[in-house]
Amino acid sequence: MATGPGRDRGSRSNAPGRGFTLVELLITISLVALLGGSIVAGSGMLASNRLRSAAGLVVTGVRLAITRSNTMGRPVRLVFDLDAQRIAIEETSGVMLRVREVKGTMNSQTSEGAAAGADPATEAEREALKYADGIVKGPRAPRAKFTPVPFGSGDSDPKAGREFGRGVSYRLVQTEHDEKPRDKGRAYLYFWPGGGTERAVIQLERKGDEEPLSVVVSPLTGRAKIQRGKVDLEDRNVSEDFGEREVQ
Repeated sequence: MATGPGRDRGSRSNAPGRGFTLVELLITISLVALLGGSIVAGSGMLASNRLRSAAGLVVTGVRLAITRSNTMGRPVRLVFDLDAQRIAIEETSGVMLRVREVKGTMNSQTSEGAAAGADPATEAEREALKYADGIVKGPRAPRAKFTPVPFGSGDSDPKAGREFGRGVSYRLVQTEHDEKPRDKGRAYLYFWPGGGTERAVIQLERKGDEEPLSVVVSPLTGRAKIQRGKVDLEDRNVSEDFGEREVQ
């Protein structure tokens, strides 16, 4: 029987294919697991960066508001839209006094709304002002009218302001003129020419995260600080002598 080169090639072509060894299979499984873990860790870091970027946006807003108020010589306010998860800047050419919420009698409390001395901008603020005016009598100063200004050079709609990243939202906003923290509607932080502002805390969170970030605004320096966790406005242990974008 002939045993030439052609017969040898045919015999080898009919032989079964070589499979994976146990070592190769284990290496493959390890690489797949490692890749999957990297994807999960990467998505968590991306979400954390979104939260930090949103807090940085609030810090930037504080800086812009202070600069504009000092440059233009007009009261300026940051608008925190807790329903739309946006931040905007407004200014007024009128005179505005520093005010707090109006307290009623007999342990009741009424409110001028988050605007607190400014012309009401939403229906809820108008209703609150109407209710307060029914209790507080006497002459009152004209209310300042605020108009939107660009948050940045590329803003086509100043009224809309800037939106936080996906999944990031306000937890609460509390300023000195608000008796209680606000977790819906609008909240405002006011700035006056000369660097004056209010003590404020803006808490931001991302769905699924246990620890939010708080932006603390100091009336002493007019600067904002990003701090981990839920910082309360009345927490006097928080130092107000800090630099911008400092994180504890």
